[in-house]
Amino acid sequence: MTIDVNKIDPDALKVVQRLRRCDHLAYLVGGCVRDLLLGRAPKDFDVATDATPPDLRRLFRNCRIIGRRFRLAHIFFGPKIIETSTFRDNPREIEEGQERETGTESDDILIRRDNVFGTAEQDARRRDFTINGLFFDTDKNEVIDYVNGMPDIEARLVRTIGDPDIRFREDPIRILRAVKFAARCELQIEPETQRRMIEHAYEIEKSAPARVTEEFFRLLRMGAAKRSMELLAEMGLLQVMVPEFANWVTQTPGEDAARERLPRYLDALDVVFRETQTAPSNAVVVAALVLPRLAVSVEQDGDNQRDMGDFINQLVSPILIPLRASRRDSDNARQLLLLARNVLLAEKRPRRLRVNHRDLRTDLDFLLKVIARVEPISEAALVAIAPEAPVVTTPAAPRRGREPRSLWQPGAMSPIPVLPRALTSSRRRPAFEGTGAFGSVLSGPFCAAVD
Repeated sequence: MTIDVNKIDPDALKVVQRLRRCDHLAYLVGGCVRDLLLGRAPKDFDVATDATPPDLRRLFRNCRIIGRRFRLAHIFFGPKIIETSTFRDNPREIEEGQERETGTESDDILIRRDNVFGTAEQDARRRDFTINGLFFDTDKNEVIDYVNGMPDIEARLVRTIGDPDIRFREDPIRILRAVKFAARCELQIEPETQRRMIEHAYEIEKSAPARVTEEFFRLLRMGAAKRSMELLAEMGLLQVMVPEFANWVTQTPGEDAARERLPRYLDALDVVFRETQTAPSNAVVVAALVLPRLAVSVEQDGDNQRDMGDFINQLVSPILIPLRASRRDSDNARQLLLLARNVLLAEKRPRRLRVNHRDLRTDLDFLLKVIARVEPISEAALVAIAPEAPVVTTPAAPRRGREPRSLWQPGAMSPIPVLPRALTSSRRRPAFEGTGAFGSVLSGPFCAAVD
């Protein structure tokens, strides 16, 4: 398996070549190498180098250093970012050496700091999966494999680098990343890796909530929502992150009609993403997860449902509260579902949708395409309820045939009063100095000034 150099981003090549000219090692690394070997178009390009973050800032004016736990450089080319990181070592190996010297040991191996610099081989071995530990040398046009990743690429397997028990305890988010790579790249998870994922599922609770939320929505946004949901439910990961929603997916009796629609909505979400090449927002993802239950409710009760706001809140709370979603995502999801109810009622009672916010209008357009692929709504009904196009106002043109009235014409009296020459002279001295009540000399700015 080889990599076509013509498919590499030219700006990523510029970064690598400049680092090489300045006597630094630099390789393409991670997901871009994996995707090129699998015949996929990389979403972005990452660079690994032995240059430290201060070195990168000196070499690239368009560079910004980010991160606290993991400091790296973002090199900007317009809206594009080439993420560049320094070769790092596994901090756990250093901590274990210090523990042996001091005679203290700890069962907690969670990585909290990751700024220990190392070599290229050490950097490859500290990564999560073998398919992500490959480097590509652009000068020699060859793949550098320190972790035996090429056989796993050919076998299309997701396998951890080293012991999966240790890898998942170091960073439990790697469990969700394994699901992501298996679903998005259509790979299989190696059996021992999968067994350890199930065993350490509850370690995810130790991770920062923001990282868990980000990975959960990322699983469902990038065109592999259906497969991701299947893997999450199969391994018990859904029960850890959103337990009440997981109970509905797997156990709740009397919800068979809604459960049967969930895979269809997730599949429609993936199809619309591939057609539009636009990732849905978090609010659209939440709405797609809840729409099966809302659709069944509308079919059964029609327009007779009371307190629709409370009903929708009951549907979304089992997802939004455990994930600690932002207020913006929560509010937008609720508004989208209120609008989606009118869409589901379009055949019986067409009512034109009203959307004032621009971002919500974009989300609604995406959600309408998803609903149209699942529900039997005619094209005429969708046209009848489609929101009106936003009104674009332009500034009024200036009136012709009349010159603007000027407040002052040349040669006329100035509207600004002219100060007496005595008050504008550079030489100022008091015209009178007297004595006050207690013998003080009277002088100051309020005394008249003369030449």
